[in-house]
Amino acid sequence: MAMKSTPTILGSCPSCGENIVHRGEFYGCEGFRDGCDFTVSIHALATIGHYTISPKQMRKLLKGPTQMYFKMSNGVERIFTVKLKNVNGKWRPWIDFEAGSELEVLGSCPCCGANVVETPLSYGCSRWEDGCEFAIFKNAIKRFGGKMLSKQDAKRLLSQGVIEVIIRTFNQQERKVNLYIDNEFGCKIDFEGDTA
Repeated sequence: MAMKSTPTILGSCPSCGENIVHRGEFYGCEGFRDGCDFTVSIHALATIGHYTISPKQMRKLLKGPTQMYFKMSNGVERIFTVKLKNVNGKWRPWIDFEAGSELEVLGSCPCCGANVVETPLSYGCSRWEDGCEFAIFKNAIKRFGGKMLSKQDAKRLLSQGVIEVIIRTFNQQERKVNLYIDNEFGCKIDFEGDTA
């Protein structure tokens, strides 16, 4: 009869102090029987460029802020500081996109007035952890035959409210259209108002 393996203890739960262990697709607290609901998916950061949180990284996160590599939309890797943060009663990895002097402020968020900074996949509001969801995704016009939006595009869009971009139609003809700020979707293309 095979012996049942004992889960490796990675550290102490920030909620209740019990042991945190690796359970397949997530990290969980052994105090769940007493009501502790601390869990972190190993893919919690996948949508923003860091596919899997390894047991080694989780061990570091339980001790405090740690640095992780994120793959930007252009394939370039950057390092951001990540820490565990309690948001509305749920613990999750939180990325400090503004840490470090190398991170440039691109403009003001049209929704809340905070800084807009570059993240792996977008140019987004730095107050996202407080609930502001404003973001200009770098691939916003790719499906319309446009190029990835650059940092300069985002700067001009945030300062001017509208910029001219080039997209390709279904017959591969280039078309100049206006891209404008939209508080709900980040940005939108004005297909009706072609530029000259």
